[in-house]
Amino acid sequence: MRKNVWRTLIIILVVAILIVAVTLLNRGAQDFHHKYDGVDLTHDVTGIGRDDTYTNYLRKYENVGAGKEEITVDIAAFEGDGELRPDEAGAPQVYTKDGDYTTWKVNIPEDGMYAVELEYLTVDSRGVDVERAIYINDALPFNGADNLRFSRLWVDAGQVKKDNQGNDIRPSQKEKFEYQTAFCRDDMGYETEPYRFFFQAGENTLSFEAVNEPVILRSVTLTPVSDYLTYEEYTAAQPQKEMTEEAKAWLLTLEGEKADVRSSPSLYARYDRSSPATVPTDVSHTVLNYIGGDPWNSAGQWIEWDFNVPEDGWYNITIKARQMYSRGSISCRSFYIDGAIPFDDMASISFYYNTAWDMHTLADENGTPYRFYLTAGDHSLRLEATLGEMGGILREMEDSIFRLNQIYRKVLVLTGVTPDRFRDYRLGEVYPEAIQAMDLEAKRLYKLVDDTVALTGQKNDRVAVAQTLAVQLEQ
Repeated sequence: MRKNVWRTLIIILVVAILIVAVTLLNRGAQDFHHKYDGVDLTHDVTGIGRDDTYTNYLRKYENVGAGKEEITVDIAAFEGDGELRPDEAGAPQVYTKDGDYTTWKVNIPEDGMYAVELEYLTVDSRGVDVERAIYINDALPFNGADNLRFSRLWVDAGQVKKDNQGNDIRPSQKEKFEYQTAFCRDDMGYETEPYRFFFQAGENTLSFEAVNEPVILRSVTLTPVSDYLTYEEYTAAQPQKEMTEEAKAWLLTLEGEKADVRSSPSLYARYDRSSPATVPTDVSHTVLNYIGGDPWNSAGQWIEWDFNVPEDGWYNITIKARQMYSRGSISCRSFYIDGAIPFDDMASISFYYNTAWDMHTLADENGTPYRFYLTAGDHSLRLEATLGEMGGILREMEDSIFRLNQIYRKVLVLTGVTPDRFRDYRLGEVYPEAIQAMDLEAKRLYKLVDDTVALTGQKNDRVAVAQTLAVQLEQ
């Protein structure tokens, strides 16, 4: 009898566990499509929202095609502030310091969208990033164009040394002064591609305001906007050459901590003892054996390695990485070879949360490794922090916060900082647009939750805050 009772209790316990497990699984799989399906989330309630976003800018010129040709600005023919400083070969350059407003006239053959590329040289100063604002025909084209960042170059000041206990001594960082080329891009990293600017046919003015740090400009180029090549287009454009057996067997390992140049002095070599898979490893001494980690967390930060290949041909590339800093989220990096993203899938490489090192072979969604065509000789490989697909989600979240602040200020005018809990403020009658905006914003937040979960595969604490806010707005 007692045995039967215990058996019954065990069965009940197992069933209860299964019910709880199924409930939790269903809760984790919950989505909110029914909240916003069929609703136009692109429009704003009158008086709530802003028109100066980059998204609205692109929407305004969505029917304008890319420019037809590359246009080089006459760098010496500037107006306003600036100082002409020829380089060693006598070619013109323009030096601008904090507060300078420098303008060039540009003739455009027909309406088109262009990316703006600068070739610049940093000068000895405070060691922070160069900041500029861009104006087209004396107008700021959109919010964000007033905060463009251009990085410096940082290298080790010397070789790694050892102390009297056999521990590695990390070398200090020093700035390297070389010409760089960079596009005008989103400082926050919401956009992985360079900004697209509209230029009308005829004479236009292109101006830069020096927000922070002096710099020398060697050239300014307007480049027709084009999408990245697909992998198929990339491979078709390369020479179809067979490699020797010796080259096929060739293998090169680039140690991460031995990077050649970096965009920030905080991206120096570090040491890790938490895993025997970290190479090199030593249980009794401090050994510099990785780079990045916590400091490599801002969009636009990059690390570059130089290497040499023995023969023209196709090569596979594997990255040994560990993303153990953000559970329920992903870290993304843009992959450059010789300063360019080879094809579209390399614009954003995703690294998911994992406490162990992962051998991340660059491959397609089916696991087939990508092949990269490299000519014999010297090359560079760069990884740049980017938000990837999360950029669009975070941009929408920022816009949502802006609209919610507008709603809050509107309500605050009526209720004051400490509303009377016994008074009916008739908010729906006084500010019907605020109630309508709350409803729309709740739906937008529900969609942001769904989009984030679809991308990362799970909910994290940040998504939970957005979901809570959506519920509160809905109520």
